[in-house]
Amino acid sequence: MSITELSQAIGVRASTLRFWEKVGLVAPDRVATPSGTSRRYSVTAIREARITAALRAGGYRIPDVHKAITAIRDLDDVSDSLTALDARLRSIAERTLALLRTGPLLAEIIESSPAS
Repeated sequence: MSITELSQAIGVRASTLRFWEKVGLVAPDRVATPSGTSRRYSVTAIREARITAALRAGGYRIPDVHKAITAIRDLDDVSDSLTALDARLRSIAERTLALLRTGPLLAEIIESSPAS
């Protein structure tokens, strides 16, 4: 995407995208053109711009957005995180089933207890 296309797509001014580039939030590619160079936004740069726009719209300051973008860029291999997440989901599912299995037993105990 060009800077104009991206600015229209995410609802910010082109000057805002240039500022975000200057402070390291977005990293467009530079391509040679007959009149010099222009910015071209790859899928990664578009994703970073969309995240930045969303965070800024949510009231996050530039330093906080920069931390978030840096963290996203550092996520080279997320396989360990996905494995941990899968284990956590399995644990939750097992506990949920255990609770459901004890439901009838608890109901029986409550129903058979003498009324006060």
